[in-house]
Amino acid sequence: MAELFLGQHLKLSQEQILAPQQIISLEMLVAPLLELQEKLLRELELNPVIEMEPGFNEEQIGNPITDAAQAAENQEPVTSGDDDRELAELIKLGDNWHDYLPSATGSYDADAEKRRDFMFNSQIEQPSLQENLLEQLRLSEIDGKASEIIEYIIGNIDDTGYFRGQMSEIESALNVSLQQTEAAFKLIHTFDPPGVGARSISENLLVQLRRKKRKNPKLYELVEHHLDELGRNKLPLIAKKMNISVDDVAALQEQLQTLNPFPGSAIAATQPAFIVPDLEIEKSPEGEFILAPDDNIPRLTISQTYLDLLDNPNTSKETRDYIREKLLSGKMLMRSLEQRQSTLRRIAEVILDTQYDFFHQGVEHLHPMTMREVADKLGLHETTISRASASKYLKTPNGLFEFKFFFSGGYQSDDGEELSSRSVKEIIRDMIEEEDPAKPLSDNKLSVMLETKGLKVARRTVAKYREALGIPATSLRRQHQ
Repeated sequence: MAELFLGQHLKLSQEQILAPQQIISLEMLVAPLLELQEKLLRELELNPVIEMEPGFNEEQIGNPITDAAQAAENQEPVTSGDDDRELAELIKLGDNWHDYLPSATGSYDADAEKRRDFMFNSQIEQPSLQENLLEQLRLSEIDGKASEIIEYIIGNIDDTGYFRGQMSEIESALNVSLQQTEAAFKLIHTFDPPGVGARSISENLLVQLRRKKRKNPKLYELVEHHLDELGRNKLPLIAKKMNISVDDVAALQEQLQTLNPFPGSAIAATQPAFIVPDLEIEKSPEGEFILAPDDNIPRLTISQTYLDLLDNPNTSKETRDYIREKLLSGKMLMRSLEQRQSTLRRIAEVILDTQYDFFHQGVEHLHPMTMREVADKLGLHETTISRASASKYLKTPNGLFEFKFFFSGGYQSDDGEELSSRSVKEIIRDMIEEEDPAKPLSDNKLSVMLETKGLKVARRTVAKYREALGIPATSLRRQHQ
């Protein structure tokens, strides 16, 4: 038996610890715009020393941080006590820092506040699919054990409308028979939307066909016995097995396409996705593309009221300490915000410069551009470019694009033109859109056609690009005559 003993051991190790300023800067950098705006508004509530400039959508004149530092170098210092001088040293703005920070003097806009309240209060939360089904159950005449089973089934229906549980779990959990469970499923199939509670795609389609009172037996035969073959576009094989023509199979397929493969989508509550661009590239009157001012970020400033309190010799030490703490916190926030916007604008400027042809001629003229190349141009780390680009959007005359859209590898054609992989994808998309539906182009044929354009793209790469575009394989694209 091994002996147990107590003892002390020293262990040396190195680990990186981020300073508070670094943590704030990183949080600001990775935050999407809407999340950033929420963070800033929350900080404004928690820190009374910082305020939002009135009319922050107007172009900001000067930079409150760098301008103050420059002014401190050029003018005589104004002393205001040892404590204030210590604080000024901490925030690196000189002894007369408070004379050069902008102050907010805006008035409260009651009408704007009412409009904001109306917007938020008028947003109605939609009931979920499960809540809707439970309400239908409550209003039905179903009770007793059947109601209990249906309630259990509803708890295992996902937002697409399908039952994702196990039959054996229902029987075990509720101590019911298979016959009772099947009867409960028949009842829930009378609920809306049609097909909800199905255990498979075929059951969903059959329920919808019965609800629509379709009487064609071939339609039911197709769903019950040939759905997998239909999914692989094997229409001639299905026609042979069902002893009908290919045109008849195609007609049956058209009827099935009017049904909903995901019945829950008709009711399931969805949260609309709001995308606000972080930056915008616009076209000037002279026809040049330029980076517009970033008007979506509130301009923060230091409250003159608290600066006056700090300078007042009658202010208590406790209050002065509180103001100093909040000033330092606000200063770090403002500096981090400035760094974030500066980084984004620098990346956008590289995009504008590198992707000049894209802005003038469209997606097919995107050039290869990697994050490492951008990092080298800006003197930043590649991970910084990645973090800054994540979930950030750039509004352009060609549409709204995520920053990462502009980063990709590429190819060089025989005539020396460089094209990004996204451009090659668009070329493949155009080729497939122009193909003969009866004789769709294979991946190998697409590769050969690209080579005739001076682009050497392997068949496997073509297949990968095609799948990324959401385009089915050749056999699934073929339209049978």
